[in-house]
Amino acid sequence: MAADRLLEEWQIYNRQLQCIGTRRREETLAPGEYHLVVNAFIFNAGGQVLLQQRSPNKLYFPSYWDSSVGGSVQAGETIATAMHREIAEEIGWDIPVKAADNYLLAPHSHWISAWFAFQTDHAATDFTVQHDELQRVAFFDQPAAHAQLHQIGFDPYTAELDRAWDHLQLVNAHQD
Repeated sequence: MAADRLLEEWQIYNRQLQCIGTRRREETLAPGEYHLVVNAFIFNAGGQVLLQQRSPNKLYFPSYWDSSVGGSVQAGETIATAMHREIAEEIGWDIPVKAADNYLLAPHSHWISAWFAFQTDHAATDFTVQHDELQRVAFFDQPAAHAQLHQIGFDPYTAELDRAWDHLQLVNAHQD
């Protein structure tokens, strides 16, 4: 049984992020139509990044290492609401999500990714892994994370990882 929810409803957007309708996940999008996806990298105080290993039951890229958390924005959600839900669902962490946590919107062929960056004091064992979606989570230093994420046929997100780290450094510098 695939871990993906093919009947969930998505809002569909044009490239300017204007909502133009809704579709079920299982339905094909026409050229110029996009659904929204949220992803996050979560760093600890030592600069290590939390990665998830996807469930072997995922429809796409089963057992691959991926960003800390991520998933589709469901109909009626904002990207911040969806990011909060995905963090809570996948790793059991209830953290407020602010617009300032979003550091990048990246269009792809039929989806637009909203990337977020967070910092935590939690150890990997403190998170409650949702085993329908993930096998496990672990912290990696950034070179090891780059190696884990580099898999044939799957976007390694290494540029997004580096930008997430840079974003957190900038945010932390402004708080000092």
